[in-house]
Amino acid sequence: MYLMNMPNLREAYVDVVSSDILQYDGFDDGYVFNQLKHLNLCVCKEESSNLLGQLLKDSPNLRILDISVVKDHGTDERNGMVSWNQPNFVPECLLSSLQTLLWSRYFGRQQDRDIAVYILKNACHLKTATILADTDEHDVPNLQMIKELALSLRTSVICQLVFVEYLN
Repeated sequence: MYLMNMPNLREAYVDVVSSDILQYDGFDDGYVFNQLKHLNLCVCKEESSNLLGQLLKDSPNLRILDISVVKDHGTDERNGMVSWNQPNFVPECLLSSLQTLLWSRYFGRQQDRDIAVYILKNACHLKTATILADTDEHDVPNLQMIKELALSLRTSVICQLVFVEYLN
């Protein structure tokens, strides 16, 4: 798969249904998604979390991060992100621009929690984090999900954490 430099792209929907895109490792010039403000990342493949880390790194002006798992994409949404390789350094967008996190079909699995906690801990200007919890898929109680995220460290003192139960 070939991705070209798109310095003026402001909004992107990335749907990981092919493992080809998972080979993406950024570009040498470092400004692939320099103007990207809104990223909607559908994570339906096992290595999607690595792509998330790279896209955060390559999107220094990102304001809205929308993570979702969509049923009926020909993949098993239970796979999703199975491992989270935390970036070696905090991406610029978390330090300077990310204001909104929306996570649809949050399962509360360890890898999901690791990513959510990492974002909450490092997003200095986060205003809202809305988590749509899916407790049916992985038998993680809604209350347990809420407690774990509510008690996690948040760098942004103005961040509002909103938890909504996802209804199938």
